[in-house]
Amino acid sequence: MRLLVVTAGLEPSTLDPADGWMHELTARLAARGHRVTALCTRPPEPRDPPPEDPAGVTVWRPAECDVPSVLGALLAQEPDVVHVAAPGPLAAPVTSALADAPVLLDLLDWSALCPAGDLLARPSGEPCLQHHPHAPCGTCVGRSRVRAMEPLLAMARRAHRTVAHAAHVRDRVTLALQRGVSWLPVGVDATHFSPEPPPPLAPEIASLASDRTRSRVVVLGPPTLARGGPRLLDLLVSLHARRPGTELVVPGVDRDNPDLLHILLAEAKEFGVAPQLRALPRVTRADLPALLAACDVGVAPGLAPEAMGRPIVEALAVGLPVVAHPSMSSRELLEGGAAGVLASSEPMGKLADAIVSLLADSGARRALGERARLAALERHDLERVVYDTEVLYESVRAARRKRAERRPRHAAA
Repeated sequence: MRLLVVTAGLEPSTLDPADGWMHELTARLAARGHRVTALCTRPPEPRDPPPEDPAGVTVWRPAECDVPSVLGALLAQEPDVVHVAAPGPLAAPVTSALADAPVLLDLLDWSALCPAGDLLARPSGEPCLQHHPHAPCGTCVGRSRVRAMEPLLAMARRAHRTVAHAAHVRDRVTLALQRGVSWLPVGVDATHFSPEPPPPLAPEIASLASDRTRSRVVVLGPPTLARGGPRLLDLLVSLHARRPGTELVVPGVDRDNPDLLHILLAEAKEFGVAPQLRALPRVTRADLPALLAACDVGVAPGLAPEAMGRPIVEALAVGLPVVAHPSMSSRELLEGGAAGVLASSEPMGKLADAIVSLLADSGARRALGERARLAALERHDLERVVYDTEVLYESVRAARRKRAERRPRHAAA
């Protein structure tokens, strides 16, 4: 099958869940014999390392102004399926070029409902229970951002297939768009993400793996607003007050706020807890399992519901006990508390209490880690997810054929 994947980026080392998932998926599809071409709509940042292309995938990274013309040339090759996995906004020339293409729209975040992409109301950062166009999005993110999202919203309504990676996303988008949405849980390679991963290559992660003299908590996913990034200092101070010396590891980068880690480190110095804050802006895919395994507890303090939940799934596969704010996504991924601990991060002290309780009980951590690993194996097998994705591709091809067969009769009428 000839596949064209339109995605924002394929850089896994920033730990962006969408980038990492599309890197993994395209490589797996290419290994299964598909001809995969990927078009990245987000040009590389000057500070980014050399890109790590998925094996067997032809990758195009044009300048932003050249994306429509490159897309047109790739569509002229008549791909069997166009997998659009680029969170909004998408430029109108891009969505116009895709109007007649066999499109599978992938909901990697909340862009189809929320111009901010995370269902958080600004400036308070509280969860938003409404959605565009019924919410006051213009006062939240600005009218220009709302207008920029309109082409993506139109595509979400007309795509041949739309897929979500969580049941609560499927249900909410189905009601909002008044159309069917497929549910495909995100997959994880349980042989790579295992309780006994290979030794890490990066020196800073190797030092973490070799030094287990202090309690260590790792934040799951990059420190974005949706994942509670600006509130991580509160978490560190709360942990220190309850269990002095506890280390908080913050991996990844928030592309919308790349200076956040520097701000957190500066504020940690003022509070005297800088030695307990470990920032790792870039972590390779090869070293991520070792980083997770070098920690005692994984934490997801974000108030916003995750659209994918991939960072939590990876932690579950490693057998890392997870403590998460009870959003819709964490309740689903942690099976209502059976595969992890649900504790409110409002106030942050409640979340810290749950973390410290686990840190003090090695037996509870071990038992919870075993249940976590089992949950990942049962619900997030990567090979099954790749196969189900291929089934969706076939349904897109079939839907396109049916539309083509009906078109002449309509024209004749």
